[in-house]
Amino acid sequence: MNDIDAPTDHSDLRVMSTDECTGRLATAGIGRVAFVRSGEVVVLPVHHVVHGLDVYFRTSGGSKIEAAADHSQVGFEVDDYDRALLTGWSVSLTGAASLVDEDDLIRELADSDPTPWMVGDPNHSVWVRIRPDQISGRELLPR
Repeated sequence: MNDIDAPTDHSDLRVMSTDECTGRLATAGIGRVAFVRSGEVVVLPVHHVVHGLDVYFRTSGGSKIEAAADHSQVGFEVDDYDRALLTGWSVSLTGAASLVDEDDLIRELADSDPTPWMVGDPNHSVWVRIRPDQISGRELLPR
């Protein structure tokens, strides 16, 4: 399907397929995780990896771990924008966060993320999994 024939939403943005969304998730190095902590919405940047449909990130403490330990619902978003061409895209998902405790998976994730973007020692971090229950993406095409 060419971009002209692609479905668009109410604001004329091209709707991306699930495969496109997961592909864009995998190529974006930094995303934003959103969750509620003490009644306030918190949005934090994280370096992430994609394994299947799940999104994983490492953290060394604080509210992200607490949200994951509670199997909280979280949001996650990645995007890109080209100011010169006035094009861009955004992928967002929602799902349950949980701590990863499978040793083989932890090793596999660490191998796929050899230089994490995080404060603290990666050897004293935990992995958080976001298992999506909804994923969507939109793209602003050149005019």
